[in-house]
Amino acid sequence: MKNIKYLKTFLIIINLIILVRVYDISVLKEDYYKNIYENTNDIVIASNYPPRGRLLDVKGKVLVDNKGVKTLIYHKLPDITTDEEWEIAETLANIIKIKNFNVSDKQMRSYYYIKNKQEVDSLLDKDILKKYQNREITADMLMDYKYSLITDEELKSINKLACYIYHVMNTGYVYQDKVIKSNITDEELTILNDANIKGMRVDIKWERVYNYETVLNSLFGAVGSIPKEDVAVYLENGYARDDLVGVSFIEKYYETYLKGTKGYYKVNKDNTLTKISEDIKGNDLVLNIDIEKQLAIEKALESEIKKAKEFSSSKYYQGSYIVVSDPHTGGIISLVAMKLNNKEITSDVIGLLTNSYTVGSVVKGASQSVAYINGVLDEKTKMVDGCVKLYSQIEKCSWKRLGNLNDIDALTYSSNYFQFVNAIRVSGNKYKYNMKFNPTVSDFNKYRSVFKSYGLGVKTGIDLEEESLGITGSLVTGDLLLNLSIGQYDTYTPLMLNNYIATLANGGSRYKLRIVSDIIDANGEKKNVNPEKIMNKVPIEEKYMERIQTGLHNVVLRGTASGYFGNVVKGAGKTGTSETYYNGVKTYTKSFVGYAPYDNPEYAITIISPNISYENSVNNYKYPINSRLSRQIAKILFEK
Repeated sequence: MKNIKYLKTFLIIINLIILVRVYDISVLKEDYYKNIYENTNDIVIASNYPPRGRLLDVKGKVLVDNKGVKTLIYHKLPDITTDEEWEIAETLANIIKIKNFNVSDKQMRSYYYIKNKQEVDSLLDKDILKKYQNREITADMLMDYKYSLITDEELKSINKLACYIYHVMNTGYVYQDKVIKSNITDEELTILNDANIKGMRVDIKWERVYNYETVLNSLFGAVGSIPKEDVAVYLENGYARDDLVGVSFIEKYYETYLKGTKGYYKVNKDNTLTKISEDIKGNDLVLNIDIEKQLAIEKALESEIKKAKEFSSSKYYQGSYIVVSDPHTGGIISLVAMKLNNKEITSDVIGLLTNSYTVGSVVKGASQSVAYINGVLDEKTKMVDGCVKLYSQIEKCSWKRLGNLNDIDALTYSSNYFQFVNAIRVSGNKYKYNMKFNPTVSDFNKYRSVFKSYGLGVKTGIDLEEESLGITGSLVTGDLLLNLSIGQYDTYTPLMLNNYIATLANGGSRYKLRIVSDIIDANGEKKNVNPEKIMNKVPIEEKYMERIQTGLHNVVLRGTASGYFGNVVKGAGKTGTSETYYNGVKTYTKSFVGYAPYDNPEYAITIISPNISYENSVNNYKYPINSRLSRQIAKILFEK
């Protein structure tokens, strides 16, 4: 009994506390708590399209900008009913005009049903309804039956635009903003403001504007909806499902910097909006690209493609690739690629990342490095140029008999024989006429490891996700090792080739290639976000690097690239020709790598012209497109 008495007392005290608290909240502090309730139950929505950062060239010229487009947006509020949405769609259809919209028959029947539900349901066969109640048919089957009761004549009464608007309003997630129309006219905007339609607002949607007609526009990338496979990652990083993001190339790679900060609006009781905070533009990106030089090189290439196609020997030639970079930073100054497509010259700049080729003798600087590094070649080595004959193989020779050669001469005059003998020596053998030569995978790797240290056969580190590797041959034979040593086996992209010649130009430091260098934040402060980075150093003695550079300088002075820089600047470089095939036809691909000035390199240049000529019995003329392009590029880069 005593315990029951204590329990009753305890309950009385608790009830008194509750009563006092309720009185305090509902009477004494009613206004205070009402204010808290109202503030904490505000509906706040975010703007969906904050402006992205711009893309600027190295001199500050705006390459990609934003254009504000007035956009009608529907955001479903919790208290909006289906009937109200139908009324909103009908109202909008009498205010705005939308061209080229489509609605399906099912959408029209669904829309008619929403408006005339009771009328349609009254026609419903009781047996059908009974089957549904007994779970003999599904809800979807029941709705399809209801839709079938609507006649074609009745569908003619529907406002198709209203039907389209209604279905846009109800597509996707409930919480998503739905874009009803972009490019709202001023007249439409005035009427919409006066109508004050529930759940509707007009926002500025920022769209990308490209200020220059350049092949780079495709490389700048696109902005779009978050790909399904990436939704989870974006949500974890604070994005909404309906946000627009960079989906390719620079826009995607630098999404974190380019994205803007959303502004916020409070939804008032009368459904008007009060702006709480403004949109903040994303960071601008400063590229290493010089747009003036870029456009001039594009113009030169377009002209040369047209001239090359005037010759019958260029039947299978479609276009060329050009890369210009700073060999001391890896900064990319120009990326140009074009192809002839149905008599129209179009951009092929993505091919700089993804297409790879056998490039011929341009690799001989790297190939000769293998011989130096493995101790089978030095400044005292001399050979009489000739042909190599392996067992069961045809002779392999230089392009002509070149006489007595040292290591510098071998590069100057592009001796194949010199590289063949070096390759045999690197494998631990000595060349003998008609010898059986069976190198190992290790011997191939001796070449490929050095090639990679120059950037051949390995990604360049460029700030784009889409870069591809070339093709590394899998067969291991003596003949193929010799081919590898003169650039006739593995394939390399134009970017790799540029990475290689830039590494040679600066004395052996391989920098990652960089399109973007800095950002400019909302406060106008410039910050480096992609610093110069040395990927590796070529493991070669300085004296041998200098001998390779001397050989490449001689190539331009009196060798196969004589005159490639004209009278504008003294440079260094190497040409290459490789045998390729186009739809089963034997063709020739011409390559050139170079840098200038020779004694203090400012630019590293790469040109590849695939299938510039083909083997036939009538005309084997090879249009000298690379030499013509190189001279024009030198003028663009160096003439003030």
